[in-house]
Amino acid sequence: VAMSLHIVPATPTKVPAIAHEAKSAALDAAGNRWVRRCMRFGYIVRGVIYLVMGVIAVRLAFGIRGAAMSQTGAIATIGHQPFGIILLVSVGVGLAGYSLWNAVCAALDPFHEGHSIGGLMTRAGLASSAIAYAALLVVTVRFILGSHSHGTTSYAWITQLLAKPYGAWVVGMSGLAGIAGAVLGEIVPGIRGSFRESLDLARRSRLEQRWAMRMGRIGIITRGVMFAIIGIYLVAAAFHANPHHQTGTDGALLGLARQPFGLALLSGAGLGLIIFGVFSIMCARWMRMHIVSGPRSPSPSV
Repeated sequence: VAMSLHIVPATPTKVPAIAHEAKSAALDAAGNRWVRRCMRFGYIVRGVIYLVMGVIAVRLAFGIRGAAMSQTGAIATIGHQPFGIILLVSVGVGLAGYSLWNAVCAALDPFHEGHSIGGLMTRAGLASSAIAYAALLVVTVRFILGSHSHGTTSYAWITQLLAKPYGAWVVGMSGLAGIAGAVLGEIVPGIRGSFRESLDLARRSRLEQRWAMRMGRIGIITRGVMFAIIGIYLVAAAFHANPHHQTGTDGALLGLARQPFGLALLSGAGLGLIIFGVFSIMCARWMRMHIVSGPRSPSPSV
């Protein structure tokens, strides 16, 4: 008996409809009350990590050496506290929520950034942030399982890249991209105060609004400067083909300490990171997370 199978291909008009339905379903899932709470909790965890980094930097300025002044070092410090495993599990949940929030904004574009150059750059930055915090989540899980070495650097990839053909170019371009991202995505918005568009401050008191803007400016600019210094160090590592060139937030802060008036600069940077930490914690209350379809809304650039 001859049998024939007829496959009806999806028409071009059905493909966008299917994609739209899939996007709507994903946005509905991301808009779930508990998912949204988890994503807001991510801002609290990010803030705590930067608070710890800032405290470590200030302590170093006063001659008290502690953990590495990096996000990984901050997570290790949290894990060394009483009930460290419970704290690390909480950190992991927050990192998962924050990474998910950035991934949703980058992939599903709930705030309608679009496909313009500016929109694509914003979404690329959000995607990078999602990947970075997902990597921190992996580090946190390894701390919980006891399989992560506290001396391991998150920049070990530089050594591997510099050993490959054209690896120096990749590291150098990464550094230049980091500098550009720090200036355009952190320092400029911090100076202009354009990050306010990402905050839902209309229902807050004027005093709360003023403090939100003050903390945001100081904290975001400080973080931008740190990112720019990291980018400069990456370029230097590529130029000198030196995989041991100090990079990361730890290297950036120690680089400040070696400058004239270095301890004052290090103290200022530490205080700036502490302020950013407090600002990030408050973003759990202030951040816009109304994931709805419709006219364009400001994206969460903070």
